[in-house]
Amino acid sequence: MIFQPHLVNAILNEPWAIDPNVLESYLPFIANILDNRIAFEKGEPELPEMFAIAAASKGESSNDKTYNFQRIKISGALTKNDQFCGPAGMATIGSWIQKADADRSIDGILLVFDTPGGTVAGTETLADIIKSTSKPIVAFVDDMCCSAGIWLASQCDEIIANNTTAQIGSIGVMMSFADLQPYYEKLGVKFHSINAPQSKKKNTVYDKLRAGDYEEYKTTVLAPLAEKFINTVKSNRPAVKDDQLDGSVFFAKDLIGTLIDSIGSINTAFDALIRLSTVAATQTEPNSSLKIMNKKPLTRLAKAAGVPSIESTDDAYSFTAEMAESVESALEAAETANAALQQKVKDSSNQQSRITELEQQVQEKDNEIAELKKGPGAESAHSGKETDGTEEVSDDFWSRFNALSETLKTK
Repeated sequence: MIFQPHLVNAILNEPWAIDPNVLESYLPFIANILDNRIAFEKGEPELPEMFAIAAASKGESSNDKTYNFQRIKISGALTKNDQFCGPAGMATIGSWIQKADADRSIDGILLVFDTPGGTVAGTETLADIIKSTSKPIVAFVDDMCCSAGIWLASQCDEIIANNTTAQIGSIGVMMSFADLQPYYEKLGVKFHSINAPQSKKKNTVYDKLRAGDYEEYKTTVLAPLAEKFINTVKSNRPAVKDDQLDGSVFFAKDLIGTLIDSIGSINTAFDALIRLSTVAATQTEPNSSLKIMNKKPLTRLAKAAGVPSIESTDDAYSFTAEMAESVESALEAAETANAALQQKVKDSSNQQSRITELEQQVQEKDNEIAELKKGPGAESAHSGKETDGTEEVSDDFWSRFNALSETLKTK
């Protein structure tokens, strides 16, 4: 029989992200652990399972593709380290996920949650591992996913609950503080706490806890952890509502589109993985080579990519991320040049319009002059002007106008 000091330490001293109702049901069990009336047989954590699923490949209905998925259970009260009674700790679960993500034979990962939550210690690290997974990863809620559980599940690509009444939520952080000092003092045990001269404030928060003053602990410890928890959930579930972040527990049917995506069976979860795996297979991963199925020489593309030529193998061209960046820069430069050319064309069009407008004004003046020539007194305006026969009468508008004015004055 093995005693677990790390579990006792977690129960007594660590903040928990756990559903309080479930925690209360654990109290008799916890009391027996603390009284050393329970010890554990050493066991092994339940190992992940591999599932091979045949499904019709996209565009190839006559041929089936086999998908390999790793299923990992996340159940019970979660702790950072493995519990000797069986459940895997979050550190071990994280290593399993990373190993599956690195295994080329595995197409996706299914996390099966049935947990009320657990210690804050270990949760953020595991959540980061889940979020950074390159392969599709889906969360399947098997009746319960609360507190630390939803912190972890929210970082998956999709969340599917097994039924409408699955319990999900309890987003928040708490600490259940057991002060055993008075109990042992009654047994004659004396406690002495001695701080170094430089450490005047060491343990003052816990001294206040023992005195029943919880404000400083709530402000300096629990509040920042709760804020981190809420922001982590929001980062992957932006549609979550504020009233779903206050620590309440909800039925799955009330969370579709916010904290979860759908309700279905384990096969629904596998279908989601197949869909996500198919999409992932068509996308280019960072710094990988894009295969373009084309044997035509791509001289202009090579020039834009800044390379002499693009090499081909097996009827495919290898196109690196660096080359893609060069092409992107070339396209941006071309767009800028094209915009400048369009502006020049627009300016030229505006100039042509102005010329047409001026030509129209000149034509209108010529028409006015022609009308004046035809009007009354036009001939007398010319005959009243003495000339020696060598002068030419100006044919411009103002000369004719002045001559007409002089003629009118004499009448």
